[in-house]
Amino acid sequence: MKAECKLPIACLLFGIVVYAIHSFGFFDLVVNLPHLQEIVRQSGTPGYILYILLFIVATLCLMPGSVLVIVGGVVFGPLWGTLLSLVAATLASSLSFLLARWLGRDLLLKYVGHTPVFQAIEKGIIRSGTDFLILTRLIPLFPYNIQNYAYSLTAISFWPFTFISAITTLPGLLIYTLMASELASEGVTTLFIVKLCLAGLSLFILIQLAKIYARHKRVDLHASDTPNSPPTYSSNNTKG
Repeated sequence: MKAECKLPIACLLFGIVVYAIHSFGFFDLVVNLPHLQEIVRQSGTPGYILYILLFIVATLCLMPGSVLVIVGGVVFGPLWGTLLSLVAATLASSLSFLLARWLGRDLLLKYVGHTPVFQAIEKGIIRSGTDFLILTRLIPLFPYNIQNYAYSLTAISFWPFTFISAITTLPGLLIYTLMASELASEGVTTLFIVKLCLAGLSLFILIQLAKIYARHKRVDLHASDTPNSPPTYSSNNTKG
């Protein structure tokens, strides 16, 4: 299918999804934490599927997933909450990647693929794309859900993107889920506050280690420098 034909189809599908979301009150459901918890809890076994579907829709619509991670910890407990959130977040980021690549990659290559700036970015991704992905996932420079779409427009392959996204998402999901589960069962206690501080310290240390790794690998996360003689772009590098 030609690139120009995909855009109207995508706009139509987006309109249908937005209408359905509005009709079913999805946005109100996501922001109403007690109501969301009750619906997922009363759904029984299908609640697992409902939770994953809600997570995927929220991610595709660029809504923060932290509320749903908290719900997972409260409703399903620390173990199942973490596993379900990991599965949901991985599926959501993968679908976002595939959707944007199907829609935007061809258009991007057609109109800006020959420009020096785009070729320079492509060279950086091809040379150290994995490092870029790991560091931007761990260091909160850009919104996580926007990264899903942005990386699909580069030459990075689907499976490395999916695997690295899952691994780098796990620490944050685990901490959020554990804290939410304990808060729901024990309330705010001195031990909870201590654990919360330790969790925050752990994330801070992880981010600092990622920055040290970036300096060691000489990876410029801002990608502000453009070479004077960019490489010749080849569309063979876009497979993924």
